[in-house]
Amino acid sequence: MNMVQKHEGSYLITLTLLCLLISGAAKAQTIDSLGVPAKHSPFRVSGGLDVYYAYDFTKPFDQDRLYTTQAFRHNEFNINWGFLRGDYTTEAVRATLALQTGTYVQANYAAEPKELTRLIAQAHAGVRLAKGVWLDMGILPSHIGYESTFSLDNEIYTRALMAENSPYFEAGAQLTGEVSDKVTIKFLVLNGWQIVRETNEAKSLGFGISYTPAEKLSLSYNNYYGNEAPEGMAPKRRFFHNVYAGYTLTDRIDLAGSVDYGRQELFGSGEKGIWYAGMLLAHYRLGEGFALAGRLEHYNDRKQLIVATHTPNGFQTSSASINFDYIPAPNFLWRAEVRGYDSKDSVFRGREGARKKNLLLVTSFALKF
Repeated sequence: MNMVQKHEGSYLITLTLLCLLISGAAKAQTIDSLGVPAKHSPFRVSGGLDVYYAYDFTKPFDQDRLYTTQAFRHNEFNINWGFLRGDYTTEAVRATLALQTGTYVQANYAAEPKELTRLIAQAHAGVRLAKGVWLDMGILPSHIGYESTFSLDNEIYTRALMAENSPYFEAGAQLTGEVSDKVTIKFLVLNGWQIVRETNEAKSLGFGISYTPAEKLSLSYNNYYGNEAPEGMAPKRRFFHNVYAGYTLTDRIDLAGSVDYGRQELFGSGEKGIWYAGMLLAHYRLGEGFALAGRLEHYNDRKQLIVATHTPNGFQTSSASINFDYIPAPNFLWRAEVRGYDSKDSVFRGREGARKKNLLLVTSFALKF
């Protein structure tokens, strides 16, 4: 057995033991001595599994697809993301521990040096300071962006380029206040841009506000400010903005749009570079058990501040997706997606050479409980 196999083995053993501990603790608190579920238990266990097959027409080297963390492996049946989550909630305190595995973890947590850290999707505790005001601390889901980690919670199986290149998770403290039934605000102090292990002495700041002016319309603005340079190096200050909106047009049609804009100091100079992205999405319920969705997007990072391509024009890429859903049960999705890419440079590299265009076919089963 080589070292990689040893690490993979210890990773899986640790995950299994921790999952058993969570589920066992929750069961002990939610089932009484007669085997009857407790009526008002503060414990809850949930989880999900997303398995997939993806075919990338560039046939990427080593099967690892470029510029993505979702459906990361080419021509392979695998687990995109599996998680088990335990929640404890009372009127005064709350806590969440969620453990994870899958190729999404392999891709998105590669920079985290500790195997145990990679196991943790969420680990945070919170205290209520006043009515509608909570302070939470730990490893938290990101406050940025329209699309989230679990595919079943999104309209389309793969994530937009802007979602893949902004945080899925954050480590720090978050103050949440419900100003009214229509407005929620968040203030955050973080270790950095999607990192658990701190890389410098500076802390990053975040802010978010969500506004629901009507039942069918939701609006959100979120930002981030931080120094992305390692300790001992010249600062690389990043200031990032995200805006998104969701609108229910009819009982069958949902629309969404999102815009990103970022600005950062260039390494080794006083100059600043920018990147930006935009996305439009539509979701149509065809009838009971079936749905169709489409997404158009563009991501422009000419200075390669977020996406390194080592090409003259950086990552200036557009993408279009069509997604079909079969929904045999409320918590299960069978999905099929066709996604095309078009870039200014030949950034899609694989055994078929370097291309400006690419095509992805992917299908998945996703279950949430």
